Amino acid sequence: MRKARAIAWLNLKQGLREKLFYGVLFFFASFLAFCALLGELSVGESEKVIRSAGLAGMELSGLILVVFSLIFSFYRERDSRILEIYLTNFSRGQYISGKLIGYLLILLIFLGLAAAGYALILLLYQAFAWQIIAGIYFLFLKLSIVTGFTLFFACLFSSPALALLCSLFSYFAAETAHSALQIILRQGSTLQAVFFKGLYYCLPNMDKLDIKALAAHGRLPDLSFFLLGSLHGCAYLICLWLLICCVFLKKEY
Repeated sequence: MRKARAIAWLNLKQGLREKLFYGVLFFFASFLAFCALLGELSVGESEKVIRSAGLAGMELSGLILVVFSLIFSFYRERDSRILEIYLTNFSRGQYISGKLIGYLLILLIFLGLAAAGYALILLLYQAFAWQIIAGIYFLFLKLSIVTGFTLFFACLFSSPALALLCSLFSYFAAETAHSALQIILRQGSTLQAVFFKGLYYCLPNMDKLDIKALAAHGRLPDLSFFLLGSLHGCAYLICLWLLICCVFLKKEY
């Protein structure tokens, strides 16, 4: 565990030094300015617009950060032979676990900084609602799963472009799976319904982790939603970690 923490700390320091981290922060700051402009143009709905757009921008920014930064870091270490040096001093399980933990910490720090700027804008426009904190918590769970998917595909494929595309497609598939399933259940055939049900249960159920609309309106789901959503997010991330370890242990680098 100590060696896994050392790898996590190295990845955390490296990730926070990269230009991409600050570029994404700048992108989110620009998005917040755009949200403020939208709020000014939406008479009578400015508070809801700023809250909703801000949460959406935070999710988009976090998605860009974890996918691009993690893939760039993993393939850079592999191609520059740094990975071989790590694997002579750390076991494969320690290395890959530490990398996952490190990028989860990078995500957490990014969301903390983004939340601070977001809260400042909300306070300036008198639109702050404490329910936003719960919305950011569920964003962290969603993006943690995306981090796991990204590391899984990075371990699985030798091409960074393929890993990048699969990571993004998995995110968008998980986001739209619930809506697509409802349409298929109403209009599709039995075979289609069975197929899409299986796909829905294999993908992370992002509908159980999305409360942006409720938080933007100053509302929250009941306690059971919080408990089930947290359990689902943590359980799915643990399953992804096990898959990542299995793939990484069998790959030759």
